[in-house]
Amino acid sequence: MNSADPSCSCAAHRAVSVAPLAASVEGVLDAAAVRGDFPILRRTVNGGMPLVYLDSAATSQKPQSVLDAETDYYRLHNANVHRSHHELAREATALLESARIRIAAFVGGRAEDIVVTKNASEALNLVAYSLMNASHAPRALRSHALGPGDSVVITEMEHHSNLMPWQQLCRHTGAELRWLSITAEGRLDLDGLEKTVDSSTRVLAFTHQSNVYGTINPVPALVRRAREVGALTVLDACQSVPHMPVDVSGLGVDFLAFSGHKMCGPTGIGVLWGRSGLLGELPPFLTGGDMNESVSMTGAEYAEPPHRFEAGTPVIAQTIGLAAACSYLDGLGRARLASHHERLTARALDQLSGVRGVRIVGPADAADRGPAVSFAVRDLGPDAVGEHLDRRGIAIRVGHLCARPACVRFGLPATTRASFYAYNTDSDVDVFTEALAELSEPRSVAPGAASAVAAAPPRDPVAAVAPGDRPDTTRREPAPTRDGDAAAFMDTVFADAATAATGLAVSLGDRLGLYRAMAGAGPLTPAELAARSRTQELYIREWLHTQAGSGYVRTVADGSGPLRYELPPAHAEVLADSGAPTAAVGIFAALQSLYGVEDRLAECFRTGGGVDWGEYPPQMFRAVARFFRPAYRANIVQHWIPAVEGLPERLTAGACVADIGCGVGYSTLLMSRAYPRSVFHGYDPHRESVERARVIAEEQELDDRTHFHTLAAADLDAERPRADLVTFFNCLHDMGDPVAALRGARRILKPDAVLLLVEPNAEPDPTTNTHPTGMLFMALSAALCLPAAAAQNGPAALGNHAGEAALRAVAGQAGFTAWKRVAETPRSAVYAAGL
Repeated sequence: MNSADPSCSCAAHRAVSVAPLAASVEGVLDAAAVRGDFPILRRTVNGGMPLVYLDSAATSQKPQSVLDAETDYYRLHNANVHRSHHELAREATALLESARIRIAAFVGGRAEDIVVTKNASEALNLVAYSLMNASHAPRALRSHALGPGDSVVITEMEHHSNLMPWQQLCRHTGAELRWLSITAEGRLDLDGLEKTVDSSTRVLAFTHQSNVYGTINPVPALVRRAREVGALTVLDACQSVPHMPVDVSGLGVDFLAFSGHKMCGPTGIGVLWGRSGLLGELPPFLTGGDMNESVSMTGAEYAEPPHRFEAGTPVIAQTIGLAAACSYLDGLGRARLASHHERLTARALDQLSGVRGVRIVGPADAADRGPAVSFAVRDLGPDAVGEHLDRRGIAIRVGHLCARPACVRFGLPATTRASFYAYNTDSDVDVFTEALAELSEPRSVAPGAASAVAAAPPRDPVAAVAPGDRPDTTRREPAPTRDGDAAAFMDTVFADAATAATGLAVSLGDRLGLYRAMAGAGPLTPAELAARSRTQELYIREWLHTQAGSGYVRTVADGSGPLRYELPPAHAEVLADSGAPTAAVGIFAALQSLYGVEDRLAECFRTGGGVDWGEYPPQMFRAVARFFRPAYRANIVQHWIPAVEGLPERLTAGACVADIGCGVGYSTLLMSRAYPRSVFHGYDPHRESVERARVIAEEQELDDRTHFHTLAAADLDAERPRADLVTFFNCLHDMGDPVAALRGARRILKPDAVLLLVEPNAEPDPTTNTHPTGMLFMALSAALCLPAAAAQNGPAALGNHAGEAALRAVAGQAGFTAWKRVAETPRSAVYAAGL
């Protein structure tokens, strides 16, 4: 191996200097100081939000020393290696091989046993495909060939990169693929180890630390069993090498793979370490330049490892950058780093355990656990959680994390993961869990808010509304428009424009968590609110002005200090607590989406066409669900179903329910949780909504008796399961042919079944809808409900304020003879119909 030029002091040469391992560095890691080494952490995202980066398990950020090492290589020493005698080539070769030595030292190995690849996936594929190639390699390299009767053992928690290569190996060789299962705590189930890893086993491949669960696996026990049966061991150390001291001489495995980009190094580099002698017993994975000793037209002689496995121009700059990362992490002290990660993980697990609706995926404590925490949020998919956190500047990972079987094991097609590294602080954890708590049920609020909200008298969501609670239906006369009164009407127009503009400010307040930061906090200055919400005081001051002007917040002035602003408890219930039956802030997101289809709506006004649900932005469906969710949560099970005599008892005993127009399934799943002996079928023609409903059902572990179907109500036939209860929650008016829809429902009803119909509590006469709720319904009808129904080319588009008489007539045409208004709220009217 070559040595780098000691006379050069550039960052590239400093990176490859072999320094003593710093595992003995003492003291607590100063993460705040570490952050200063990472330029990217000084930037803001999403319009000025400080970046809270919690996605290091996917890829870590890079310190300045790593960036400088790569830059200096390209700036001062760039050349190809191993094949020229000019000075730049000699320098580049010396840097590459010195970097190899530095990387080997980081894991306690020899440079001769380190193969540099373009990523860890290639490193693991290298082992699998070399074993596959062994069956037809030169005789001297066939000792590890596999065939029928052999087995390869992996685990259920593997990353796809340590799963799919072994699937390929078994498919090509006829070997059997087996796996160790996972316990309910997210740890390997070792009870079946001796049975699974037996005399037929040739390879045992497993992860050191799960990228989904964070679980640190018992390497000694697994290696011991593999040695008993003579199997090779392959360790995926991508999640462990960045976070803890790893010494290959002590682990006892035969092969170990890790990647550079998860440990402060560059992308485009992975490492395979092979036990001394084993690499020399394997044929190459890739062939080409620089991996051979000699080549003729009829054959070739392979180079010795590691170059045998590095065909073509190697990843020179990336290897130097990874050496710089090794030096950087050694400088921090890896034992100290591991302690820091364990403390952050314990803090996150402790705080998440107190957030209602959050389910930890994996071990619930920090023992034998790395700093990757996966979780699920009740009623919300990973994408929605990720978008919510992203709006607050928090970067996390969503999806199946390239380990789908590990997610499916816990009934989750996908999950959400936060992961921590050297540059993360206690504050990062706190900001993350506080933002996540905003999604919980009931909504978590700022410190002190609970008592303030509790002090406000709760709104009674009873089904039968007292006269005093009914909407104000006083007719509001339009302002006259004679010449002398035009200014007065202009004031009305400006008032509506101000309301529209205020809506944007309200949406921003919800999106940025401003209302939640104010809830229960008492009077705040703009600076104090900016600090609590991690926003900029300049904008917060202006936002508070709009809120005070619209009456959403109140001003508090004591004459001795700056003006303060307070969110009254009753306002907090509407704006900051999604669990309250009066929560209403979600409607603004729906209104925002409507502006996105304004051009299509204008075309509909001219042509009479419609706007299909699928043409609206995806956030529309989330916004509509959020708008209806508080009322559904407060009323469906507690008031609307009990309003029909005998219905709760029937569902409790076990019945079949069909929820028509179910959307993303919130109403269906709400009933399913309440009545565990009943079976539920949700029907909706919008495929994306149905797919989302299925995912949520899996996440909530209700998919064994809650099923969703992409089907319009009019297409229901007698072959579908016969239902004891059919429900339409605020959707009949969105259907192009409501008579056909109700006839479809009638075809699946049992003779003594009930049709429960919930529609907006509004009337067709516009002069009776001039109260705020009625005005909102009429506006939404013109821009959303009527176009959605018209897009279905049906004979009757009702609109959302058709009124009871029209709804009853439609039901009569469909063959329903019994009709009763059984309950109502200010927003909803509830009807029961029968055959």
